[in-house]
Amino acid sequence: MQDVMSRVQLFSIIILGLFIGILGCNVKLQSITSSDSVSILPNNVTNVTDVTREGIETNSVSFLDDYSLGFERAKREMKLMLLFFTISNSDASQRMLETTFCDEEIRRLSERFICIRVDGFKESDFCKSLGIKGFPTVLFMTPQGEELQRLTGKLTPDQLALPMHVMIQSTAIRSNTAAIRK
Repeated sequence: MQDVMSRVQLFSIIILGLFIGILGCNVKLQSITSSDSVSILPNNVTNVTDVTREGIETNSVSFLDDYSLGFERAKREMKLMLLFFTISNSDASQRMLETTFCDEEIRRLSERFICIRVDGFKESDFCKSLGIKGFPTVLFMTPQGEELQRLTGKLTPDQLALPMHVMIQSTAIRSNTAAIRK
């Protein structure tokens, strides 16, 4: 029975991805809550203002810069994590901070994750432990630290929005399955 449920969940995620791809990324997803489920509600955190290397202020995703605190918060709030691995001399990483993470859709979706920015130079041991070999890299993880998906290279807002939607929806499916089992 467990194997059948896993296959149904995977099929649902694939269908959702196709559906979002066909209709665009403006699909509104509803969460299904359960006391044991991963919350996909917004953090109710306002966007921080980042200063880009050109000195232009932009509204960006709110990142935590301490992955240990991020992991603790994700466990406490039962939220998925979005880890952004970057290094200061990477033009692609900088461009993602200036464009992708300033996109309105990405900022809105990011409220459903604990977003953590990891400096590859300062946290090289942590990066090695996760097998991070290139920058930028985006990693989606469960609150328990299980890797769900890895994306490498510079991503546009559209390229990042779809996996974020899929992660949110897969969480809702898992929450629904957990609620049904009770």
